[in-house]
Amino acid sequence: MPYLFVMTAVAGLAILIGLAVYRSRKSAANLKALAERLGLEYWQQKAGAFETMGSATGMLGGRKVGFHQFTTGDGRSQQKWRAVSVFPAKTGGLTFELRGQGLFSKLQAVFGVKEATVGDEAFDTAWFLQTNEPEFLGAALVPEIREKLMAARTAGGLAISFRLEKGTVRYAELGDFSSEQACARLEQMLPVLHDLAAIAEVAAEMEERRAV
Repeated sequence: MPYLFVMTAVAGLAILIGLAVYRSRKSAANLKALAERLGLEYWQQKAGAFETMGSATGMLGGRKVGFHQFTTGDGRSQQKWRAVSVFPAKTGGLTFELRGQGLFSKLQAVFGVKEATVGDEAFDTAWFLQTNEPEFLGAALVPEIREKLMAARTAGGLAISFRLEKGTVRYAELGDFSSEQACARLEQMLPVLHDLAAIAEVAAEMEERRAV
């Protein structure tokens, strides 16, 4: 019996390692193909004993863009995320994060996290918005941009968010790049990310004018 238990455990571990290696290789292949299609440069590095983590960067639409992966948490609570970022030409002090309304956003509200609204009932019901400039961002999120964000909300990603922080506008969702459908979805986020980057640039210009 002990021998059987050990063999079963070893077999289970081998299966888990095999799946991790397969997903890692699939992610790398998909991301490399995405980079080649968009004319970006592909990068790859080790992310553990059996996995690699890739990224793709370059210029698109007049701004630097990047597709990449990251992890949050440790051990069993660790989660993998895929993301696409657009880098505005300039950023000031504006920050924001848009997340889908859900249990997490309700818990934040309970603990005093303030939510900003834009005055569009459907949009405000779908999105939990945090920003340090609620009036400016409410005016800047014009109907055309809100429509793109609403489409992103229902595109199929899990735990999605849009964030402006540290000079980067980023869309992120749970998962890696092993899904071709997910890769296509992230590529489809580029237009709205460019819109959000333009908002960040306008905010920075307004700050510069006020400082003169």
